[in-house]
Amino acid sequence: MKTLLLATVMALGLTGLAQAADPVNADRSGLYIGGNLGSSTDNKSRIDLGGAVGYQVGPYARVEADFDHAWRSNGVGNMAMANAIGQYRIPNSTLTPYVLAGVGVGIDKFGATHTGNSQALYNVGAGMRVAVSESVELDARYRMVHTVDSNKVATRDQNLFTLGAAYRF
Repeated sequence: MKTLLLATVMALGLTGLAQAADPVNADRSGLYIGGNLGSSTDNKSRIDLGGAVGYQVGPYARVEADFDHAWRSNGVGNMAMANAIGQYRIPNSTLTPYVLAGVGVGIDKFGATHTGNSQALYNVGAGMRVAVSESVELDARYRMVHTVDSNKVATRDQNLFTLGAAYRF
């Protein structure tokens, strides 16, 4: 799975480099929406489907709200997060590496307590965005998700790897 994700990210990166119309205009401030698909490395074999709404406040910062739904071998789970993202567009390219940190809540089998209640979560991560055009970006992301109080939870830390796309308005 890791090899497939790495190969896909590399292929998407090369495609983005070849097709991006204008790297300067692709890095404008404004609203965007996106979606992603991925998996985690835990032993519960899971598939993750997510969506995000964000706003780029300047060339180096974005804020983003995302929602993830996960199918696991022991049930389904949901996670909602609010993230702050620091980024740097590599000059004269379509590549934008970034780091993120955020807080949120896990429900059901996504950071939930043994009794099934929701649980506070935080995450840190990093990724790479590739501008395909002025409005479309591809995204490869890693997030390490932790519960705030790991002694009370049925599902502990998650290492999430996702691939997605975003559309800028």
